[in-house]
Amino acid sequence: METPFRVTAATLDVLEVLLGAREELHGFAVVRASGRPTGTVYPILGRLEEAGWLESRWELEHPEVGRPRRRFYALSAAGMDAAAAVVLKQRGKLPKPEPEGSQ
Repeated sequence: METPFRVTAATLDVLEVLLGAREELHGFAVVRASGRPTGTVYPILGRLEEAGWLESRWELEHPEVGRPRRRFYALSAAGMDAAAAVVLKQRGKLPKPEPEGSQ
Protein backbone atom coordinates (compact mmCIF):
# COMPACT_ATOMS: atom_id res chain seq x y z
CA MET A 1 0.00 0.00 0.00
CA GLU A 2 1.37 3.37 -0.97
CA THR A 3 0.76 6.27 1.38
CA PRO A 4 0.33 9.89 0.28
CA PHE A 5 3.07 10.93 2.72
CA ARG A 6 6.37 9.63 4.06
CA VAL A 7 5.92 7.19 6.93
CA THR A 8 8.54 7.90 9.59
CA ALA A 9 8.98 6.34 13.03
CA ALA A 10 7.21 9.40 14.47
CA THR A 11 4.29 8.92 12.05
CA LEU A 12 4.02 5.29 13.15
CA ASP A 13 4.02 6.36 16.81
CA VAL A 14 1.18 8.83 16.16
CA LEU A 15 -0.78 6.24 14.15
CA GLU A 16 -0.40 3.73 16.98
CA VAL A 17 -1.75 6.25 19.48
CA LEU A 18 -4.75 6.99 17.26
CA LEU A 19 -5.40 3.30 16.57
CA GLY A 20 -5.28 2.48 20.28
CA ALA A 21 -7.61 5.29 21.33
CA ARG A 22 -11.16 4.45 22.33
CA GLU A 23 -12.33 8.01 21.67
CA GLU A 24 -11.17 11.13 19.92
CA LEU A 25 -8.05 12.73 21.38
CA HIS A 26 -7.01 16.36 21.60
CA GLY A 27 -3.67 17.19 20.02
CA PHE A 28 -1.69 17.44 23.23
CA ALA A 29 -2.99 14.04 24.36
CA VAL A 30 -1.52 12.61 21.15
CA VAL A 31 1.76 14.41 21.92
CA ARG A 32 1.90 12.95 25.45
CA ALA A 33 0.91 9.43 24.41
CA SER A 34 3.34 9.30 21.48
CA GLY A 35 6.27 10.70 23.43
CA ARG A 36 7.06 12.96 20.48
CA PRO A 37 7.47 16.77 20.59
CA THR A 38 4.64 19.07 19.53
CA GLY A 39 6.69 20.32 16.56
CA THR A 40 6.71 16.76 15.23
CA VAL A 41 3.18 15.63 16.10
CA TYR A 42 1.10 18.57 14.86
CA PRO A 43 2.55 18.49 11.31
CA ILE A 44 1.89 14.73 11.23
CA LEU A 45 -1.71 15.31 12.30
CA GLY A 46 -2.04 17.89 9.52
CA ARG A 47 -0.69 15.46 6.90
CA LEU A 48 -2.99 12.69 8.10
CA GLU A 49 -5.99 15.00 7.93
CA GLU A 50 -5.01 16.27 4.47
CA ALA A 51 -4.78 12.66 3.27
CA GLY A 52 -8.30 11.94 4.60
CA TRP A 53 -7.07 9.53 7.27
CA LEU A 54 -8.00 11.82 10.14
CA GLU A 55 -11.01 13.93 11.06
CA SER A 56 -10.86 16.82 13.50
CA ARG A 57 -13.12 19.26 15.27
CA TRP A 58 -12.60 22.25 17.50
CA GLU A 59 -13.87 22.19 21.05
CA LEU A 60 -17.04 24.28 21.21
CA GLU A 61 -16.57 25.68 24.68
CA HIS A 62 -13.75 26.65 27.03
CA PRO A 63 -14.22 24.22 29.92
CA GLU A 64 -11.36 25.78 31.89
CA VAL A 65 -10.82 29.51 32.33
CA GLY A 66 -7.69 30.73 30.58
CA ARG A 67 -7.21 27.63 28.44
CA PRO A 68 -7.62 27.90 24.67
CA ARG A 69 -10.01 25.64 22.80
CA ARG A 70 -8.60 22.24 21.94
CA ARG A 71 -8.77 20.44 18.62
CA PHE A 72 -9.88 16.82 18.78
CA TYR A 73 -8.73 14.13 16.34
CA ALA A 74 -10.01 10.68 15.35
CA LEU A 75 -9.16 8.35 12.49
CA SER A 76 -11.73 8.32 9.69
CA ALA A 77 -13.12 4.94 8.58
CA ALA A 78 -10.71 4.88 5.63
CA GLY A 79 -7.91 6.13 7.87
CA MET A 80 -8.51 3.38 10.39
CA ASP A 81 -8.03 0.70 7.72
CA ALA A 82 -5.06 2.45 6.09
CA ALA A 83 -3.34 3.17 9.43
CA ALA A 84 -3.81 -0.42 10.59
CA ALA A 85 -2.31 -1.72 7.33
CA VAL A 86 0.72 0.61 7.54
CA VAL A 87 1.42 -0.09 11.22
CA LEU A 88 1.00 -3.83 10.73
CA LYS A 89 3.35 -3.80 7.72
CA GLN A 90 6.00 -1.63 9.43
CA ARG A 91 5.84 -2.87 13.01
CA GLY A 92 4.39 -6.36 12.61
CA LYS A 93 1.59 -5.85 15.13
CA LEU A 94 -1.23 -3.49 16.03
CA PRO A 95 -1.43 -1.57 19.31
CA LYS A 96 -3.75 -2.82 22.00
CA PRO A 97 -6.70 -0.52 22.69
CA GLU A 98 -6.26 1.74 25.70
CA PRO A 99 -8.13 0.57 28.81
CA GLU A 100 -11.46 2.27 29.37
CA GLY A 101 -11.09 5.69 31.03
CA SER A 102 -7.33 6.01 30.51
CA GLN A 103 -7.54 8.92 28.07
